[in-house]
Amino acid sequence: MEKVSRYKVISRNSYLAPGGDAVRLVYATRVSKVLPVKEAVANQLELGEVPALNEEQLDTLRRYQLIIPDVEDELATITDRFVADTSDRTRRHIALFPTAYCNMGCTYCGQTHRRTTLRANHRDAVRRRVSAIMQHPETTAMRLDWFGGEPLMGFAVIRDLSRSFVPLIEDRGLDWASVIVTNGALLDIRKIRVLAQECRVTHAEITIDGPPETHDRHRPLKSGGTSFWRIVEAVSQALEDEATSGLTFGIRTNVDVHNEDAVDELLTLLAERGFAHQRVRFAIKPVHSWGNDVSAIELGKRHFAEREARWLTLMRQLGLNFEVLPPSPATVVCPAVTRSDELIAPDGSIFSCSEQPLVDHLADTAVGDITQPWAQGADLRPEGAYDDWPQEVGRGQRSCSSCEFYPSCGGACPKLWREGHGPCPSFKFNAQQRLDLIAEMNGLTGTPTLAAAPSRR
Repeated sequence: MEKVSRYKVISRNSYLAPGGDAVRLVYATRVSKVLPVKEAVANQLELGEVPALNEEQLDTLRRYQLIIPDVEDELATITDRFVADTSDRTRRHIALFPTAYCNMGCTYCGQTHRRTTLRANHRDAVRRRVSAIMQHPETTAMRLDWFGGEPLMGFAVIRDLSRSFVPLIEDRGLDWASVIVTNGALLDIRKIRVLAQECRVTHAEITIDGPPETHDRHRPLKSGGTSFWRIVEAVSQALEDEATSGLTFGIRTNVDVHNEDAVDELLTLLAERGFAHQRVRFAIKPVHSWGNDVSAIELGKRHFAEREARWLTLMRQLGLNFEVLPPSPATVVCPAVTRSDELIAPDGSIFSCSEQPLVDHLADTAVGDITQPWAQGADLRPEGAYDDWPQEVGRGQRSCSSCEFYPSCGGACPKLWREGHGPCPSFKFNAQQRLDLIAEMNGLTGTPTLAAAPSRR
């Protein structure tokens, strides 16, 4: 016996396929793939009825895990997968803070910045720990990130430590990734080349919060200068530079009440500047609490989702790259849920969650220190507050356990859940508009029409 999976999102609209059939789109969240199905089949799936199809057609639905064994406990299956992913010790992820300082004074930032860099004794301890992890026989995949503060304020530290780590990539044959999260104000083509070639950084995540005047007001430099055009010029040069071809860029825009009306202008301007490039991907995110009160400026979830849907359409028209829906199931939703991941602050404190370092009232949430015996080798970090997150959802303690998006989302942010700020991603609130966009991108023609409401036989 079989049943219909509850982990699916079916478009309300129907579309015309090239052959003339009316179809609806199904986002199968257990595999995070979108499938067009005939309207009659979609109606049956919506009612929880296994469609009367031939075996080949049913096999397609089984492959997308839309049809599953009747006895399967789906939440238990998803929980087991998340637990297995977070228990994987072959992949390790370390985020390093070269400095505790930032040259910007963004009002929505919850960090406290001090002129502290990774000092020599702590730096050597970090070098030993990361090297030990990279050389551990069990490690096959390594991700090393540079975070802050503003990591480029500690550019010399990045170069120094990279000289120890980069040779180990080839020596061990590691599956390697390295991300720098930077405000971009200190970027130039020389630094980008060093990051890409010498430090083996594979991706740079840069925040641009609007066109020049808006961005420079929303993300002011403490020196009183501006950064918009410096960022744009540096990235533009890198996109034309073969020496940096292994480095991709993520352009993130943090949106609140002060810049929501400037996003269209920003996207249009960046498209005109050549950012419609295969190495650039855009993401627009709402400002959220980082242990600080942003209630006066943050956008309501549905309001943001409504505006975002229009921004996605504009990005599509401009040829900009972006993620319409998650293309693969969530695995490790964040460093906080696995002991394979950790963040090392400039003072040597080790954290499990990326939103804890440099936040004064969360200093006592550190799980340890780089000078402690366990940190001298490749041992896993001690347990943090959120390492039981998959089990918590699996026990039904969070609304995620009944959400059809859970396999694709993973719960987003356990810290925000426990603080009472539901972090549900925007695609939960604008899924229909995203499916309309996917239909357009895949040649499903005709004006979308609201599908007839299915009725039980």
